[in-house]
Amino acid sequence: MALLMFAPCAYAQKQVPAKTIRLSSVEVSGLQRITKEQTITASGLQVGQTIDVEMLDAAAQRLVSSGLFTNISYRLRGTTDKAIVTFEVEEPKGKGLPVVFDNFVWFTEGEIIDAVRRELPTFDGTALESSTVLGGITRALEQLLKERKIQGEVEYTPSADLSGGNAKHVFSVKGTNVKICAVRFPGTASVQESELAKHSKPLMASEYSQEFVSAFAFANLIPVYRERGHLRASFKQPSAKLGMEASESCKDEIVVTLPVDEGSAYSWDKAEWSGNDSYTAQELESALAMKPGELANGLKIDDGVRAVQKIHGKKGYLRARAKAEPIFDDANRRVAYRFSITEGPQFRMGTLKITGIHDDVALNLKHRWKLRGGGVYDDSYLEEFTKKDVSEVLDSAMREGKIRPGSRLKIDNSVNLNNQALTVDVQLNFKSAASPPASP
Repeated sequence: MALLMFAPCAYAQKQVPAKTIRLSSVEVSGLQRITKEQTITASGLQVGQTIDVEMLDAAAQRLVSSGLFTNISYRLRGTTDKAIVTFEVEEPKGKGLPVVFDNFVWFTEGEIIDAVRRELPTFDGTALESSTVLGGITRALEQLLKERKIQGEVEYTPSADLSGGNAKHVFSVKGTNVKICAVRFPGTASVQESELAKHSKPLMASEYSQEFVSAFAFANLIPVYRERGHLRASFKQPSAKLGMEASESCKDEIVVTLPVDEGSAYSWDKAEWSGNDSYTAQELESALAMKPGELANGLKIDDGVRAVQKIHGKKGYLRARAKAEPIFDDANRRVAYRFSITEGPQFRMGTLKITGIHDDVALNLKHRWKLRGGGVYDDSYLEEFTKKDVSEVLDSAMREGKIRPGSRLKIDNSVNLNNQALTVDVQLNFKSAASPPASP
């Protein structure tokens, strides 16, 4: 009986005998997230099989190609009829991101997963940011399209929201031109499906994209529910079917199914405030304009939050923010909101510049401007000044002949914040506006 003992190496060392041995066990060290079973599957080795060095090298290469590891070596020990191979591996840093198959409407999710696993046996619905892994998924999808004789190009797009969160890998097919024909909304009760369909008209005849439909529902359909107090309404991941199987009237087009979980409709309970140094709770609640017991209209609440932030601008707090945290009482279907106010720095009036108009008119306007340099800036004052004072001064200037009667002037207002000096510079620029066409 021959004894085997080989030192760790990258794949195999040249002095290893080329004769075959029987594999009795496969061990793996260095694993963090990947399981031993996944590693063995990816290697292609099986306990009990007869192997040689070339087969071990090939197994190590498969592990490299899988994209699961950044470094791999192995060692072999035991006897010719009872050999143990140990892979020493190092996994990539970071975690796998969700993989989205955006518009592969010709296949079930199971068919897609099976196809990817033929290329990447350990695929679990996520993928590392590895060109090897992402390339393997792309090849699997291209082969799947080829098998079904579907013309199109597989495209990969990394995706994330504006803050960098919700990152994912998105794979789609370009060039198929498959349009949406109809959208179904299982789960509706408080809102009629016909109303959701009306709000979904922009989707009709557009190319199907799971990602786009999800984003559309969040931006356009969730507000329908929030307006009715369904503050926890949500839409599940959309699915799509193609052709007569889905609907006789939508042959060769897409019928989208967008399940909805409406949740409860809530009434307003109360608001709790913190960080409000410049306004009392009563003043903030007046701006919020929500009354106990009324429907918790999410759109009205949003308007109220904006109003709370806006009144802070009257006292120079142009960066003020109100962070809202809902507190749900599901037993009584009521909701309270906990508001945390961050006022930020207070801005003061800087300079006022008026251009594009007669000097006397500009001087008159400056005399009327009530915000003095160094005083607290009122963010609401410019609109008030433009509507009232500017209108009165221009009417007077026309009567005095300083502005040609019948002239149409347009005002371009600009407000520039100096974040270092914490001042606001205002400019009013008058321009001649085009006259409307004469009536026939």
